[in-house]
Amino acid sequence: MKIKVHYCFLLILLSYLTACAPGHKVDNDHMASKTVQQATTYKGIIVHKSNRLQTITLKITKGKKSDKVTLSFDYQTRGLEYGVRGKQVIITCRVVDKGTCKAISIEPGGTIFAPGVEWITLHQLKKKSNAHREFILIDSRPGKEYRRCHLPGAISIPACAPQSATLLKSLDRDKTLIFYCGWPDCNRSTTLSGAASQAGFTDIKVLKGGLQAWIDKGHPTVASDGFILSGQAVLLDLRPAHKDAVRRIQGSISIPLPLLADKAGEIPPGAPVVIYASNLGESLQGLKTLREAGFSRVAMVEGNLQGWIHRDNRIVSGPAQTTIHWSHPLADGEISAARFTTALQGKSKAIILDVRTDRELTTFGRLKHAIHIPLFSLERRMEELDKSQTIYCAPGPRAKMACRELREQGYKAFFLGADLYCKEKKCQAQK
Repeated sequence: MKIKVHYCFLLILLSYLTACAPGHKVDNDHMASKTVQQATTYKGIIVHKSNRLQTITLKITKGKKSDKVTLSFDYQTRGLEYGVRGKQVIITCRVVDKGTCKAISIEPGGTIFAPGVEWITLHQLKKKSNAHREFILIDSRPGKEYRRCHLPGAISIPACAPQSATLLKSLDRDKTLIFYCGWPDCNRSTTLSGAASQAGFTDIKVLKGGLQAWIDKGHPTVASDGFILSGQAVLLDLRPAHKDAVRRIQGSISIPLPLLADKAGEIPPGAPVVIYASNLGESLQGLKTLREAGFSRVAMVEGNLQGWIHRDNRIVSGPAQTTIHWSHPLADGEISAARFTTALQGKSKAIILDVRTDRELTTFGRLKHAIHIPLFSLERRMEELDKSQTIYCAPGPRAKMACRELREQGYKAFFLGADLYCKEKKCQAQK
């Protein structure tokens, strides 16, 4: 198991990091007319990157002529994840001492995808779905995350699974493949779409914004039947209590929809939540209510109770259950949402390490008092952290990977397995 995790971690790191190469001086022909206050923009292909010297060399082509310019960067440069050798980028820099131009931001200057792969927006996906066009929707996250909450109709092919290539080859080559991941800058869908391109598929798309953007737009998510049967979630029946008593899914708690907003505070923080109701409209209203209360990964039973029965799953009857009993068995090194929140409020001496990307921080907001080191930068920036202090890594699966790497280097690290819920640029541990 340890070997598999490291293999997956290395895949993510290799998609961002490049080999070190000797630095070069800035081309004075490009810099001569610039002042300290002016920003300069370059578009070109990265031919060298030195993490040790903190320099990036671009090859800039104009017509038949090409030139090279070397720029400096540091770990405050936005978009370092795009600084990959061989990739076309747009770098905005500012002239500093000794005529050096320091990169302020790095953005993709061309496609980040393999041949035949392109973006698809939420609007385009919904349009395809409403028109009943045939496509295969693929969740590239780990299977555990998929089972808890995924887009309706999606199948699971984890990008890091050893059998992913085999599963891809079994798909219908005449259909459009649409991949998605969990957050906007997650690279699992990009990696898996590249594997599909190598396997010979020609109509391949990646959902822009991933699952997070889907949820932010208020679209429905569903949980797998196996996850519901496992009893790991708080399962809520939003129908009237008298209907719950006649027939319900085993283990469900009766909270009629009109009472849901007032009862949401009774749901344990960090609990995965799955709901079902009498119809789709009621389920969507329940999703909206719980998401507004901070449960970002709440999901529905696909097809509500009728869909559950249609799939030959068991139902029970009897007096309605109204009390929630749920506890999350923490994995080795995992901390509870409550413990993390205590640190977030400054009531703990632990250091909070936020391993999200720069873009996620800009889009969703920062964690107060947290140290920000993106996961892909952690290996080379680990020495910035104090080994004498306890470190809480956040959020989700990336936090677990960061925690493992820190522990192997002698740090006292723990991780928040839950996601972060961000609203109006303020983030907290997911309820």
